[in-house]
Amino acid sequence: MYSRMVVGLDGSKLAEQILPHVEALAERFHSTLVLVQAITPPAAIMDPATAAMVGPLAGPIVDPAAIAEAEVREATAYLEPVAARLRERGFAVDYVSRAGAPAGVLLDVARELGADLLALTTHGRGGLGRLVFGSVADEVLRKAHCPVLLVRASGAEAV
Repeated sequence: MYSRMVVGLDGSKLAEQILPHVEALAERFHSTLVLVQAITPPAAIMDPATAAMVGPLAGPIVDPAAIAEAEVREATAYLEPVAARLRERGFAVDYVSRAGAPAGVLLDVARELGADLLALTTHGRGGLGRLVFGSVADEVLRKAHCPVLLVRASGAEAV
């Protein structure tokens, strides 16, 4: 039923609260887990127009390519140990880090891989918090091609 599950992570303990849920499902259905983390696209770091406005001094101070490379390294440094812990417990695990908006990255990866389930946590923001910060969970729920498992993160940081 759930042969491939895409799991959205962002490097936080709150996002990792989805893991026990997908582990239980993966154990039951012998699923492959695909951990996904979105990273900031280089253009969002500093586009050429902004760099031109800042001037020639920005070059050595702000290098979007170097920042993007650092984000890829950080994502890999985060995802590899999480994947290793899951593999040690007997799960089949892959991971992907990709530049883009989190909801878009999750939706694209799930579609490309033919995922049977997309799983993530939500911070449970409503009202103004949701308006200001957007809602990855809301967009995923509205646009996903497959079932979505959404778990509300608990803890002081979740609100």
